[in-house]
Amino acid sequence: MGVVGAGGGAAVRAQAARHAAQSTATGRRSGTEAPKLGESRLAATSKGRVAAILAALVLAAGCAPRPLLERAIRARGGPLASMARQVEAEVYLAFPGTWRWRTVYMLPDRYAWTIFTAAEPDHYLFDGTTVRAFIGGREVSADTDPSAPLRSHARFTAVVDLDALRLPGVRTAPLPQAELPPGASAGLAVVLADDGSRYRLGFDGRGLLVWAEGPVRLPPLGQGQVVARFSDFRRVAGFLVPFRTSYTFGDERLADERALAVCPADPGVSLESFRTPRLVPDCGAHE
Repeated sequence: MGVVGAGGGAAVRAQAARHAAQSTATGRRSGTEAPKLGESRLAATSKGRVAAILAALVLAAGCAPRPLLERAIRARGGPLASMARQVEAEVYLAFPGTWRWRTVYMLPDRYAWTIFTAAEPDHYLFDGTTVRAFIGGREVSADTDPSAPLRSHARFTAVVDLDALRLPGVRTAPLPQAELPPGASAGLAVVLADDGSRYRLGFDGRGLLVWAEGPVRLPPLGQGQVVARFSDFRRVAGFLVPFRTSYTFGDERLADERALAVCPADPGVSLESFRTPRLVPDCGAHE
């Protein structure tokens, strides 16, 4: 997801960069040495790592089937290791206006968010360890705090992607009928293994995910429950994917997204896409 406002003007960009990459702890500023990443994790290629994860998930699914989750993954077209989207959004809270941004996700929780501004684009990248913020190609902060806001965006996106819910330690249970949102015929309650955060998912009669709720940190609004409603499903590269998403934050309307381009399983996505902006795939042209 990508729902914190963006736009022209250095002051807005600076505030967004400061908040999206920092939590209550002060992030490292430019000019300081970025934290070292585990050298041993670089031994395998990113494609090999993702393939290994998917293979393990298939085996896990065979040993402990989760009917609704597996049906939903099949309904959209099968396992999906990565997703890139470029959208135009009408934002109603924090930084209201019409915005354009790009999000890229890779299993299990890698996440990149680029906001196109009147000047240089702002990039926020999470590689599984560190959240980095860039203005253009210049890194302005790095933060390893587990409470960094962008990590909550990555977790929400991982839950919505569904494949991460097959990972060991993730708990799922059917939603009671009374808790199903309008338009959903079945649902799942989800608890993630790493931080215990809880989510609820709603699926329509086709098995497609049409509703999701979970905790997200949205500076300057703080932490709260975000609800996403998915619609206008279209088939792209063999996958049924939503082209419209509406968000609420608490009881307030947050943003409406319209996808300009959707790129499931984009071959340009790699681990390095979440460490340096120049390696984030485009997924469609932007103005």
